[in-house]
Amino acid sequence: MPVAKLTRRERRTIAAGASVVVIAMVIAFVAVPYARRWSAREELIATGADRIARLQALIDNESRLRQTVQQREMATGGARLVSGRTAALAGSALQDALQDYATRSRLTVTRLDLAGTPDSSQTGLPGIPISLSAIGDVYGISDFLSLVTQGSLVLEVRQLTIVSNSSLRGGLLQLTLALSAPAIIQ
Repeated sequence: MPVAKLTRRERRTIAAGASVVVIAMVIAFVAVPYARRWSAREELIATGADRIARLQALIDNESRLRQTVQQREMATGGARLVSGRTAALAGSALQDALQDYATRSRLTVTRLDLAGTPDSSQTGLPGIPISLSAIGDVYGISDFLSLVTQGSLVLEVRQLTIVSNSSLRGGLLQLTLALSAPAIIQ
């Protein structure tokens, strides 16, 4: 059917249909993607502004936050993280704390060694590895492990071995423990 033989009404219907198709395509392929990108951009800007505001509030209240943390540390009996000027000093503080736990639990420590250099691959804070061997009864070992897991320091138990040693008299057990403690190097 040639175009010249179409009536005026048919031409208007075809033009209206074509314009509806063009408008629908513009909306589907231009307006909607643009609105989505604009909305995502605005959300990203709002999130960034919120983060900046929270960080600025932390910076502005740093001294008050430090005082609150110090008060909580004093209330709980000390710091939860091992700290020192060097990794060796932090390791020494960790050794002292573990020796204190063992003494309170009535364990005899046979070996207490720093097991290498601080490991910073797991978290932002370097982890000081330490190994411990001790001898004691089941109650002492239970008390010691309770202090390690719920004591004043944050400690990660990496390996735990409890062996009944027939050469030890009185039903004593031998405990071997590999630990890691996050440390603040000042």
